[in-house]
Amino acid sequence: MDQKRLLKIQTERGAKSESFETAVKTIDTVVNECRKRIEEQSALYRDLNPIDKKEVIKRIIADYVMTVKPLVKDYIDSENRPDTLKLVDKLVEAITDYDILTQAMMDENIFEIRSNGKEIKVENRGHVEDLRDKDGNIVSWDSPEQQEIVLRKMLGDIRLTPKDALVNGSTIEGYRIAAVHSSATSLDPNDPGAPLYHSFVLRKFSKVRMGLPDIVAKHTMSDNMARLLALLPAGGLTFLTVGPTASGKSTTNNAILKAVPPYLRTILIQNPSEIDLRMKDASGRVINDVLHLEAKDFENPTPNDPTMANEMNHILRLSPSLVCLGEIRSNEEFQLAMKILLAGHPINSTYHASSSAGAVSRFLTAYLAASSEPSELALSTITSHLDLIIVQRIMRDGFRRVIQISEVTGVDPTNPNKPQINDLYRFEITEDPELDESGNVKLIKGIHRRVGKISQGLVDKLQLEGISSSRYDFLLDDTRPDEVETYTGKNIEHYGMELA
Repeated sequence: MDQKRLLKIQTERGAKSESFETAVKTIDTVVNECRKRIEEQSALYRDLNPIDKKEVIKRIIADYVMTVKPLVKDYIDSENRPDTLKLVDKLVEAITDYDILTQAMMDENIFEIRSNGKEIKVENRGHVEDLRDKDGNIVSWDSPEQQEIVLRKMLGDIRLTPKDALVNGSTIEGYRIAAVHSSATSLDPNDPGAPLYHSFVLRKFSKVRMGLPDIVAKHTMSDNMARLLALLPAGGLTFLTVGPTASGKSTTNNAILKAVPPYLRTILIQNPSEIDLRMKDASGRVINDVLHLEAKDFENPTPNDPTMANEMNHILRLSPSLVCLGEIRSNEEFQLAMKILLAGHPINSTYHASSSAGAVSRFLTAYLAASSEPSELALSTITSHLDLIIVQRIMRDGFRRVIQISEVTGVDPTNPNKPQINDLYRFEITEDPELDESGNVKLIKGIHRRVGKISQGLVDKLQLEGISSSRYDFLLDDTRPDEVETYTGKNIEHYGMELA
């Protein structure tokens, strides 16, 4: 018997709430309680597609009403009998209906929703366009009140106010949202009396976790670039995946981490969780040695709260072999990342930078701000522990491409304040872009090219980890003018097994 039928019988038979002596709750209170119940069971739906995800959330809501039987004003009769069907419908609407954004939330091709005040843009398959309804008409907010209702559903317990004008949160589906209160945005000089709207960006995550062959098929990188990146986890190397916002660095980083060998003790700290490295057998048992930690934000954290910094401080007690930090942001987090490196553990992380040299500079700047080391010593410390940097960006034609893969080989012998970067691959422009009828960039024409070979130091590290030279011999020779990169997605080894 399905839940809806059980709810109907419960209402028809007048099942009384076991908590009828407690005070009647407001619908807002019950929405918050139900939302917490849903978040606690996020493992049931987090990796599903949007449609299936919504159905699982509906079942969790129905289960909450059936088991808790909350007494809610306007949803009970004079004998304290809850109208469970009506209440479930209200909770589903209050938690999962996003008004004019619902269609975009359910569309797997839309990865980002941007509310620039009244107007709304979406990123659809890499291209930014206006939000449209099912009939193709451009839509925007009708009123600040309409936007406020939807935004509250997205942010949950987090409140956006003039006092807290800049907030970060996540929707019930696990999508990240960054919001700005209307008081922190400028007025339209041509219409200063116009209604004020908040602004926000919502980042969605695809349920499909792409592997390196999938990324190669999109020409984000070449076959040989993917072969190189598949070496990193098993080779005991520290590598960073950097790029601007929405460049696809998390997707690429996730694909690389699929090459983590099952025997390697791997610990992930993420806020929020985007990478899942669990390998399961036919019975559902996790067979690899992996621990997933999720950091949370606290207004006034104690030393025992699971913040990013506290979990990074605690991680050395958890016997890591490889430490994956979903994204490091604060100066303290960069300093703690160095602490993990100095303890002998390779790390992997993502953060924002536009080039390999820029990635080292960002690390150095943050580390210096949190430590008392002299600049030259700090740079030497950092460059001696970083191995590879992958740089990715979304280009004007909407395609995401890895534009640089570099080895960090130390400090420039002629300049103690400059890192020594050994570029291995670059994306090079070959001719003028292809434009559409409106003059917009339709296709940026270029190729991936190998521009360098790996150092003996990197070879030594790979050999110490037992990596066969057959897996990296294509990186040992000088580059040749006739070298051509391919995009088949084949011959990419994945912890010892070849991926088709």
